[in-house]
Amino acid sequence: KQWYQRRVRGDSNGLACCYYINGTVIIFSHGYNNGSYNPNTHCEYVIDLDPECDIVVCASMDFSMNGNDMVSIQTMDMNIKWTGNKKPFNSRVHGHKASIRFTSGPDAPPEGSKWSMGIVCVPKTEYKSVCEVCDEIAEQQGNGPDGDNILQPIN
Repeated sequence: KQWYQRRVRGDSNGLACCYYINGTVIIFSHGYNNGSYNPNTHCEYVIDLDPECDIVVCASMDFSMNGNDMVSIQTMDMNIKWTGNKKPFNSRVHGHKASIRFTSGPDAPPEGSKWSMGIVCVPKTEYKSVCEVCDEIAEQQGNGPDGDNILQPIN
């Protein structure tokens, strides 16, 4: 079963992408291994997991963004937004559907600008703290993507 679909368009003016994700994955920024994502990027990651799950979002510890850049997590009940160099925090999204958006401004990001977010399905019948969930994937997330892959299933 395919766990995601993608649509990516890019040119000298920027990058636009949309990913539909229905499994537990780590999302890596475009250009993660090169240490720099594209300016003028707008990517949306539409998360639709098993209805018996809550989503836990694990932000990487080396999260870095340029001053005009933004990441947001939105559900029907909440919206969390981080801009500039503010580091997102690990959080539980009560529900199985969310949209994560990343946009970058027109300026080239500084070298070392990269980010990743783990998207983990935690069964609603099982208690796991956000710390416990994110600790379980920290090593794989810290190792970075396999080649230029943007999405990587969690082992």
